[in-house]
Amino acid sequence: MEELLVLNSPEKVKIISDKLRISVLKILIEKQATVKQVADILGQSSAKIHYHVKELEKQGFVRIVEVVEKGGILEKYYRAVAKNYKVDYMIS
Repeated sequence: MEELLVLNSPEKVKIISDKLRISVLKILIEKQATVKQVADILGQSSAKIHYHVKELEKQGFVRIVEVVEKGGILEKYYRAVAKNYKVDYMIS
């Protein structure tokens, strides 16, 4: 995990302007977790959290760090890519 991720595009800033995504990101900074585990912590549906995790993954905020097979089902564990985030105010 990196110490700092610089947000250097409006798309990246927009992705984390959502309160729920910030909550998801905070959990994944602290520990690796599955979508179901994050959903349970936040009291949200797995489908809703899955959508937000996928958006965070597309923009490079989180990544899959482990895949575990349990009873024929693959559990994907996600983790934030950095501990801290900074907006580059020189975004063009």
